[in-house]
Amino acid sequence: MIWPALIAHADWGTDSRKRQVAVARVRRASGNSHAHARYAVESLAPAADGPEFFGQLRAAADPGQAMIGFDFPIGLPRRYAAAAGITTFPALLEALGTPPWHHFHVVAAQPSEITLHQPFYPMRPGASRREHLHLGLGLSGPELRRRCEGNDAESLFWTLGGKQVGKGALIGWQLIAAARRAKPGIRLWPFDGPLTQLLTGRGQTIVVETYPREYYRHLGPPAARGRWSKRRKADRLSRVPGLFSWAESLPVEWDTTIRRRVESGFSDDRNGEDEFDAVIGLLAMIAVVTGAIDAGVPADDPAVISTEGWILGRAPDGPAPRLGRPQ
Repeated sequence: MIWPALIAHADWGTDSRKRQVAVARVRRASGNSHAHARYAVESLAPAADGPEFFGQLRAAADPGQAMIGFDFPIGLPRRYAAAAGITTFPALLEALGTPPWHHFHVVAAQPSEITLHQPFYPMRPGASRREHLHLGLGLSGPELRRRCEGNDAESLFWTLGGKQVGKGALIGWQLIAAARRAKPGIRLWPFDGPLTQLLTGRGQTIVVETYPREYYRHLGPPAARGRWSKRRKADRLSRVPGLFSWAESLPVEWDTTIRRRVESGFSDDRNGEDEFDAVIGLLAMIAVVTGAIDAGVPADDPAVISTEGWILGRAPDGPAPRLGRPQ
């Protein structure tokens, strides 16, 4: 497996002002050997808009590979996919915008608008209930979750509350679909193959799903007892020693400016929590690429490979992560 020239992790959301991307570039002593190679974390900045997002990262990696992680679901629950006649998740991406999928991205405003081809609900708060979604799709709550999400995740298609991920996923899927149509060479893990196979060429961009909260355990226990919050700078500062300890166990070095930002607990404004998760996700991706963490995708479940996808680094039989936003 060839280490990608560039690894980027995007902390994503519906608010474009809070999308932060951490980027690391491989530095090799000589040739393509992994001996003495390291990843230098060199950028932490807002995500570029639209097509420029993939274009800028692809250009920065050229002629090597780029690997990009997003912290939104990349895949569909198997029961929903079967009911909707979707054979693979990439096939759905290709069909977006064409009948019968031309309204897929429109969040239903009324229960009567919910169909298998328009499954996201509701557009706004009000008298909306999850039962409307279950009745409209003919599927129960557990059937609207993927295997990697466990039992306590919010349904992908429910778009209200702090745990909702659907609206961010819709925006992200449209971005990925447009990039795949515009330029061949964008591959989706695990749908287009295992990482060991995808990370063997040049000029490709590999897209993976991440979940920063899954990786907090690598920081060690919080310094203080009780519940910590990534939204509070003081709490982020308490996790910085663990963050650097984890990074030191990996082939990672830091741009001086980025290191200082991490040492300071990230930005004082509301983007600080997003910067924190962008860096955590980046370190996890580096850990998987360099072999410190297994990619985790189960090899005995065809539905995971075809439609559901997987969270990078999530153990196949480990405890299910809580997929809502951390406090």
